[in-house]
Amino acid sequence: MNENRIGFLVGTIAVAVMVFLVLPQVILLIQSFTAEDYLSFPPKAFGLRWYAAIFQDETWRKALGTSLLIAVLVTPLAVVIGTAAAIGLDRGPMKMRKAMRTALVSPMILPHVVLGMAIYRVFLPIRFDDTISGFLIAHLVLCVPYVIVTVGASLQGMDRSLEQAAQSLGASMPVALWRVVLPLIRPGLIAGAVFAFITSFDEFIVTYFLASRQTTAPIQIFSSLSYQLEPSIAAVSGLTLVVTAALSGLLILRGSMAGTAGVA
Repeated sequence: MNENRIGFLVGTIAVAVMVFLVLPQVILLIQSFTAEDYLSFPPKAFGLRWYAAIFQDETWRKALGTSLLIAVLVTPLAVVIGTAAAIGLDRGPMKMRKAMRTALVSPMILPHVVLGMAIYRVFLPIRFDDTISGFLIAHLVLCVPYVIVTVGASLQGMDRSLEQAAQSLGASMPVALWRVVLPLIRPGLIAGAVFAFITSFDEFIVTYFLASRQTTAPIQIFSSLSYQLEPSIAAVSGLTLVVTAALSGLLILRGSMAGTAGVA
């Protein structure tokens, strides 16, 4: 009986936390479909007026395009660099692993304000601030640790005997990595790619330090909020929420399918 009560209490707390986290996003998403000139909840009239407005506005189109461009470029680079680093940590000298892992994943722990200021001070003398290349490198610093963590977890759960069997049958180490290891850690690669894309697309603080004329979607949202609260901001935020939720849902669905396949 006590176990049932504890289970009910834990479930209730979990639901309450989920509602607390998700409800503001749901309200914002509903508000984004207003047909009025101002934000209200619930909206008096619904429509796609403000979604059409952001795609007709050159400023919003440019900001969204820049965010999408950077995320699309960062994602494969982060996967390649992060996977190589994860494999190196998995097979490197035991004494250096902990220190190297801590250093490589430190951008996940450091406050982004501190990280943004540091990157700005490095990029300013070499004129890398306010450039797509500068944004790309800065976002890589933020995204690579997520790939290292997800790929590292997949490597920990991989059966190393399969790789050893491939090498014993004549496969070289690069061939064994390409034909055996990478397919086995595919869930970690996909998870790392999803996290990298979401992190890059949504990044604001570090990008804000580097940007002056270039704008991304988060920076444009912040700039618009500084002057007035228009429903177009809710529409852009709603679009970002949908993209993020879709990618997260895809990741969860693939994880569930992989788990079902493993049980079968």
